[in-house]
Amino acid sequence: MGKSTRLEVIYHNGEADGVRTIMRHLSPIKAYVIPRQYLTEAKLLTGVNNPGVYFLVNDETGALTQIYIGQTRNGISRLDSHNAKKDFWNKAILFLADSEHFTLNILSGLEEYAIQKAIDANRYNVDNKTVPQYKISEYDLPIVEEIYEEIEFVMAALGYRMNAAPSSGGQKIFSTSRRGIIAHGSYAGETFDVFPDSEIDLSTPVHIASYNLKRSAMLADGTIIKREDGRYRLTKVVSFKSPSGASDFVLGGSTNGWREWRDSGGRTLSDLYRTGQ
Repeated sequence: MGKSTRLEVIYHNGEADGVRTIMRHLSPIKAYVIPRQYLTEAKLLTGVNNPGVYFLVNDETGALTQIYIGQTRNGISRLDSHNAKKDFWNKAILFLADSEHFTLNILSGLEEYAIQKAIDANRYNVDNKTVPQYKISEYDLPIVEEIYEEIEFVMAALGYRMNAAPSSGGQKIFSTSRRGIIAHGSYAGETFDVFPDSEIDLSTPVHIASYNLKRSAMLADGTIIKREDGRYRLTKVVSFKSPSGASDFVLGGSTNGWREWRDSGGRTLSDLYRTGQ
């Protein structure tokens, strides 16, 4: 078991999915989660004009599909231009602190680092057209990495994993090959990640209507592509809240992901995690 981390959450308008401030114990950084419709209301909060970095996200389908990352020297007011010019986002997450902690060099380095991490993770469509050409100094890099580690933790607590899914190494890889559809993924306890290059059986509809809509949206935005052999495959990591949700999406119909996903030894998720083998 790793070290414990304590987060404090303030729900400013009394709604679980409304405006929130998230603080980690003893950290100078505050995270502000702001649904787009509450942007004007959130400007009244203390600390929202501090410098920092921000993430504009689209999670209207229940999963994060698109993201934009930027830096701000004027806090929440930087979002005004995005509110006028960018249509895709429905929520902003800002990580702000005073200028003593977020100097211009740290801000520039953190923005570059976060954008590159998001691209490398290959989980979402990253709306940034280019990665800033900023060279992080050896002196600033440890600070940038430490701050990003906190950002990554808070984003994961919100349900947005920013790290790359493992394709090999220490984490166990699970596969399914039913009906000739070959897909691979990993299980993290609360989510099941389906890896890029996994095949999707679009000839068999999912019993859950929202998953069929999700398939159509991913086909339109290039997350699912058609290969020359007529098969469809993923180009990004796609996360699901359950193993069965992942296998339903991949195979269609109604499936039991606890029996469907198997490791290299043929053991199912049920064998490993429900019977303790």
